[in-house]
Amino acid sequence: MKNLLKYSLVLTMAVGSLTSCIKEEFPTNVVTTEMIAQSSTALQAAVAGNTAWLTESMSILGTHGDMGFPGICMGLDALTSDVAVGPDYGYDADYLRWRAVTTLHADGSAPFYVWKFFYNLIQSANGVLAGIDLENPSDTQKVYAGQCLTFRAMSYLYLSQVFEYGGGNYDVDEYGTAFKGLTVPKITETTTEAEAQNNPRLPHNEMYAFIESDLLKAIEFLKGYSRSSKNEINEAVAQGLLARMYLYTGKWVEAEKAARKAIDLSGATIMTEAQWMSPTTGFNSLDNSSWLWGIKITSDDRVVTTGICNFVSLMSPEASYGYVSAGGFGSTKQIDKNLYESIPDTDWRKKSWLDPDREKFEYQFVHPASYYESVPNYTTIKFRPGQGNGNDYMTGSAADFPIMRVEEMYLIEAEAVAMQDMARGQQLLNAFAVNRNPEFVSVATSKEELVDEILFQKRIELWGEGLTMFDLKRLNKPQMRGYEGTNHFEGSRYNSPDGTAIWTTLQIPTSELQSNSGITKETQNPNPNSSRGIEWVAE
Repeated sequence: MKNLLKYSLVLTMAVGSLTSCIKEEFPTNVVTTEMIAQSSTALQAAVAGNTAWLTESMSILGTHGDMGFPGICMGLDALTSDVAVGPDYGYDADYLRWRAVTTLHADGSAPFYVWKFFYNLIQSANGVLAGIDLENPSDTQKVYAGQCLTFRAMSYLYLSQVFEYGGGNYDVDEYGTAFKGLTVPKITETTTEAEAQNNPRLPHNEMYAFIESDLLKAIEFLKGYSRSSKNEINEAVAQGLLARMYLYTGKWVEAEKAARKAIDLSGATIMTEAQWMSPTTGFNSLDNSSWLWGIKITSDDRVVTTGICNFVSLMSPEASYGYVSAGGFGSTKQIDKNLYESIPDTDWRKKSWLDPDREKFEYQFVHPASYYESVPNYTTIKFRPGQGNGNDYMTGSAADFPIMRVEEMYLIEAEAVAMQDMARGQQLLNAFAVNRNPEFVSVATSKEELVDEILFQKRIELWGEGLTMFDLKRLNKPQMRGYEGTNHFEGSRYNSPDGTAIWTTLQIPTSELQSNSGITKETQNPNPNSSRGIEWVAE
């Protein structure tokens, strides 16, 4: 039977009108798997298409928040209580669908966006892998195969964590329990059209075994590979993803080893205060000392040339031309007030958000101090315009985006060790956190308290980078947006006081159910909109 991916692989993917993650309509700019097998140039171009997809703009939803991987990360953060928007959320319409909970259902654009983005990346990776003999690749093919295996594993890791049920109350009479323990359908380079059209959700253990096998094979292929830029995948990146996966599945020994290998192989160093706070290079540059992997954004990329349809426009108030500019639209991204107030003043990362008392800290600003007088309290200045240029969008929006930093690996290592040996885990946490707060000393008296301390460090360290939701979900942590004095806008003040928020599990898109008979009403996730266990607080 014809292989689903045998004949074509996109170099530039256009998917705005697609209805299934399996069978796509592609432009004529394609390369065949036969070309990949015969030409290193075709192979290199095909893999470059995967990297380019991370920055694809307005190709799935056709909206301003449709801006590739950074858009996914913003959406995932919107599912947490850590990132607030306000006071006027009207120009945050693309992410209102995430924050207000009411549009996370099967016909909503949020699940569609995540599903389409990662399955198109999977299909692109599969197209490359289909043209390579993975049992006997050439030296050149090994590197590209390793990179595509890593892209595929990353995609399935994100999809599984978003769409696998993670907790929360729901209407058992309507939904039953058949969806529990199920991830997403698996599509590989050998999947046929017939198989794809009747492809059930893969059980948890089988999916994570598959992700692990992809990453271990990628690590084998990438050994010794020296990349030219941090937007390329190397062994350290694959080890980092393996560490994330092992942590999520509770394999502490393996998570510790993978995180340590990622740290050692990368040669990356923890950011200093001066580096973090730099208005020109802090979170703007792929050359940052702590980044293991990131997205390179240039002035030629469509996310930049659109002017305002990019991460900087939606995240940085210092981009005077953007959606969240000072004195502009008012939909600034803020840290949750309760979370901010729990950060000690001696932790210099607290200067990443604007304190109600603007004189409290010595901020490094892009604009004169008067510019920030109209910016709401708790607004972030962690992510700066490119080169610190807040006036010219062609320069300011060309700011790189981090996918993986070495600080995350240190914190994964600390948690993995803590679950094996509390005293050693506490030592690792102290050694890390003192880089941010010279007065930090862990006061945990149990493994559970120590993990909570580590989680707190991750929530501060990785705020705005699209990773916190996964930790909150796997650790069954409550989310509280509605409380006295909250800075979350009224339409998003939902709480999950009993643990994991049900809105962190999205429904599978209706378009997929229509094209894939292997997913049924019984194996569809509960609709967060009609679920119990959610408190709404208007105050």
